[in-house]
Amino acid sequence: MLFVAVTLGFLAENVRDQQTEKNREISYLENVHEDLLVDINRFEFVKSSNNFRLLMLDSLHMEINKASPDLPSLYYYIRNLTLRTTFESSHLGLDQIKSSGGFRLIQNAKIIAGIQDYEGLLNSTMKLELVREHSLEQARFKMAVVFDSGTLYKMIKNQNMGDSKILKSRFKRPAYAAPFVVGDRETFNELINYVNIGLNTNLYLNNRYDELKSIAKELDAAIMAEYGHQFTD
Repeated sequence: MLFVAVTLGFLAENVRDQQTEKNREISYLENVHEDLLVDINRFEFVKSSNNFRLLMLDSLHMEINKASPDLPSLYYYIRNLTLRTTFESSHLGLDQIKSSGGFRLIQNAKIIAGIQDYEGLLNSTMKLELVREHSLEQARFKMAVVFDSGTLYKMIKNQNMGDSKILKSRFKRPAYAAPFVVGDRETFNELINYVNIGLNTNLYLNNRYDELKSIAKELDAAIMAEYGHQFTD
């Protein structure tokens, strides 16, 4: 009788442990599901911002090619084009899984492969964003050489400080713009090329965001198919 009681006790404890791990698995993947929904919406916003700046880059070059370019417009386009919108992934669920060794809890091979694909492409995309940031940083340094400090100061004082999710042109077109401090063609051309190179990366990033969005949707569908009925929502 004692042997039976001890055996049943071990079995009951084993069942409790299994249920605890199952609950953790469900909780982690519910967080991943919620993170993916946030990321999917964020992709569209960042792409929209990137496309807006690509159109603004076209406007800058149209202005430059005019016989008499409008100086306030040049200040306006260049200053706004040295900004960027970065993608910031909502990462709570994936971080929980990695930090707790939660991958061992997931038995679905499709979900594991989806998480690995998503993480891999997300990491390489962040590196591409750093490449863009380097080019735009160089543009800002060169802009500091070219721009009149008084005109730039007025633009800073009058900048839009609203919701960054809505605003795409933070700096307003100045009513008056002083001539560029350094006006030689070589320096100005270098400034514009830094802007060109930085904004060109937006095209590559938008393709990456589309790929990430596709992987995120497939991964979320696999998670919902297996675990959705067990989520608290």
